[in-house]
Amino acid sequence: MPGSPWTPARPGLVSLMQHSPFPPLPCYPCPHASACCAYGTALTDEEARAIRAEHGAKHLYRSRWGEWRTRVVQGRCGFLRNNACILYNKPYYPAVCRGFPWVDAETGGPYEFDRKICPEFSAKPELLRINPFVKAPG
Repeated sequence: MPGSPWTPARPGLVSLMQHSPFPPLPCYPCPHASACCAYGTALTDEEARAIRAEHGAKHLYRSRWGEWRTRVVQGRCGFLRNNACILYNKPYYPAVCRGFPWVDAETGGPYEFDRKICPEFSAKPELLRINPFVKAPG
């Protein structure tokens, strides 16, 4: 990315991560105070490096297992401001957040824990298909 202090470790990573602009979220503004952001999120090394370069290290940490995570501040991810993510629509928007609601790797269907995280999934089951699972042919 021209002018960016972040250089991805893998060529092509930025272009894979960019969505200009991201599609509007069908659940925004969130009626549940961004319940999905209550736990912070895991980050790749590249995402952590980019976020640190742009926003500093204040809201990032390494877990005891060595994974990068966003800090939780007052019950929500430290990058949540006014019920909206300030990383959304950035090339380093975390893949974990981009993939929500997640797909169950075993069944290929909706990940059951998502329904416990966000009460809106019970009210609007169609939201579970924001990121539909598509099986590869063969």
